[in-house]
Amino acid sequence: MNIIPGGVMVKLSVLVYNDTNKIDTIKSQSLKSIEIIRLKPEDFKNIPEMLNEGINSFKGEYFTIFSGIELLPTAYEEMVASLDKKEDMAMAYSDYFEVYPDGTKKERILRDYDGDWTERCEFGHLRVYRKSCIEEVGGWSEKYNFQYEYDLHLKLSDKYGFYHLRKPLYNYYLRLEEVEAREVGASKLYFAGKGKYGGFSYLYYSKKEEKEIEEAFKSMLKRRGIYLSHKNKEIAQDKGRGYGVTVSVIIPVYNREDYISRAIESVLNQILTDFEVICVDNGSTDRTKEIIRQYVKKDNRVRLIENYKNIIAYSFNLGIEAARGEYIAQLDSDDEYCPETLENMVKYLDSHPKCGLAISYYELMDKNGKTLKEFGIVKHLEYDRNNILRVDGAGAVRVWRKKVVDEFGRFDVENFGRYAEDYDLILKLSEKYEVGRVHKVLYRYRRHPGNTDNLLDAELKVRNKNLARRMAAKRRIEINKRIAN
Repeated sequence: MNIIPGGVMVKLSVLVYNDTNKIDTIKSQSLKSIEIIRLKPEDFKNIPEMLNEGINSFKGEYFTIFSGIELLPTAYEEMVASLDKKEDMAMAYSDYFEVYPDGTKKERILRDYDGDWTERCEFGHLRVYRKSCIEEVGGWSEKYNFQYEYDLHLKLSDKYGFYHLRKPLYNYYLRLEEVEAREVGASKLYFAGKGKYGGFSYLYYSKKEEKEIEEAFKSMLKRRGIYLSHKNKEIAQDKGRGYGVTVSVIIPVYNREDYISRAIESVLNQILTDFEVICVDNGSTDRTKEIIRQYVKKDNRVRLIENYKNIIAYSFNLGIEAARGEYIAQLDSDDEYCPETLENMVKYLDSHPKCGLAISYYELMDKNGKTLKEFGIVKHLEYDRNNILRVDGAGAVRVWRKKVVDEFGRFDVENFGRYAEDYDLILKLSEKYEVGRVHKVLYRYRRHPGNTDNLLDAELKVRNKNLARRMAAKRRIEINKRIAN
């Protein structure tokens, strides 16, 4: 038995290093069977080594790292009690209060853990672990300097779950720089999320961080039989099939009277002229349809399909059904092409017959079309068919071979009608065919308050992306089994 002074068996070991602020909140906890361990990072080569050294000396059944938060009196007691009841859980985490520099207090409600394997999955600032589970997976990997905790979470989730206590158990005091960083993601990029650039933050990791994240993630895929290493198939060529045009540009649109003209004009101004523009209006109530009809009258390459189901995947499928092009190019109704976009994308696909899809670089612009230079060029060089299971997208512009899109049944309306329809199809395609990268900025992605990323329910977005990943994992496990046999 592990006993602390006073004859009480140790239930929870708390590691304290660096963060001594608010440590009194540990001493005032209702749970009394706590031991506090102090270690100095400078005594070790890195944090993982320190944690591994510490866990060998911890007496408690459970373990947590104190991160300078202000604990509510029953925080540790409730976390430990939840793990006592949930023996299949390796970790517990809870909601919390965020305290802003001006004293404003807001409740931060986290998601229930559903197997999310991205490094962006949020567990907050208080995590209580079952010591035996950490020992079972071999502790923290000392080869990682940045992503040792992400790697641990992946290893634990191979077998165990993480329990979410749906109540705030501590106060987290936001620093001014954290608030300012959030304002960049929320007010300039209109894509709230974890990190300096909100939902775009994962695109701006340092090379060292990205390398560690990818290594930990791909190791998990290999452990679970999801990692793909087979050679992709050739695509049967059908140049003599007699397509009506080279490219069909599909623009689903709903209430975009301020931007639809710019989107259409960016296509009409292409260097390559053998295209058609198919605008699929989803029941707009503003002047959008009227504006499109004016283009239809002026240029016979522009077509309008009126659709009253405002479901993005369904809209794309209507456009694909009507398309006469060999290639299908996507364009959001508030974004724009560069003049050479279609020329470059067609040239690439014509010269890379193994590719079922080609994707370019893009840049961000504000509502007036001014380039947001501080965010640089978004290249998505982290893409490969395995890493795509962790990131949120593969980039833009996306130009598909129509025959390949048809082969996969087009976009999945049932599961991804309102979000992640293109992500799901990229996952499917990459399991069989190559995805090519055109190393040029050929797409302009507009950020404004009406962005879909800004308006859609955050829970829907995460849920749909994770569903696409789980479905892909099942397919890939089966692919690997077939190859092995």
